[in-house]
Amino acid sequence: MMMKDKITPNQLMLLCSLKNKISIPQINLKKDLDDLTEKKYIERIEKGVKTTDLGNLLITKYDNIFIKAKKKTNIQLMGKDFNKKLNEYRMLFPSGKLPSGKPARVNVKTLENGFRWFFENYDHTWEDILKATAQYVNEYEDKQYMYMKTSQYFLSKEDKSKIKTSELADYCDMLKEGFENKESYFKERIV
Repeated sequence: MMMKDKITPNQLMLLCSLKNKISIPQINLKKDLDDLTEKKYIERIEKGVKTTDLGNLLITKYDNIFIKAKKKTNIQLMGKDFNKKLNEYRMLFPSGKLPSGKPARVNVKTLENGFRWFFENYDHTWEDILKATAQYVNEYEDKQYMYMKTSQYFLSKEDKSKIKTSELADYCDMLKEGFENKESYFKERIV
């Protein structure tokens, strides 16, 4: 890009420093100032030099390269009917509290933020998510939901090292690989 604009890295740095009023002693000012003036990126005034509109446009062009792109909207990440799907996910969990004392269903806004993270990091469909969640809840239903995670912690949980993991993603992967929960232990106590 700089070659196309016929500007050197030093000239661009000088142009930015002039606009931001920063001194850069490492640059050969005489030659670079002459080149920038000739290309109409700066103009000489009584007290020194100032950037022109053309120079400001060039600075903005290169600044935009380093600006982080806007974050995606919920619709772009989760689909048009994401609110409906969030509620479907939430309703798969039992109403009321788990044996741990925490509510099984967290509010929709908390789930929305969690699913933003999930869809930014994993490539699963809502169909996969709902099937995997149903599988998870069914496994714990027979155990009266003992040790079951809440809807939020099943979606994502941050450990002590600030690393987020998702048991939901693990269940989605297991379902894609054809895993079916076939428990091989007796549910009744035999004497």
